[in-house]
Amino acid sequence: MKEELQIDLLEVFVKHKVVSETVLRNEKIRMEYSKMKKEGIRPKDARTQLAEKYFTSEKNLESILYGRKKNNDIMEIING
Repeated sequence: MKEELQIDLLEVFVKHKVVSETVLRNEKIRMEYSKMKKEGIRPKDARTQLAEKYFTSEKNLESILYGRKKNNDIMEIING
């Protein structure tokens, strides 16, 4: 439920141009990756599937998942 609320809020922020669509996409990727790992999907396979789904490279996906988040990341604001 919390994850759904975060996505809903980000969608509203994107609609009102408070954040870019990239922020929303990256958060969706992080959430889906976490869910896939919990379901027992190997991390490498999860990254491959997500890279294909979001039309990006695995290298870019790795930077989204493992790179430092920017200080102005909207999820920091939402999570407090």
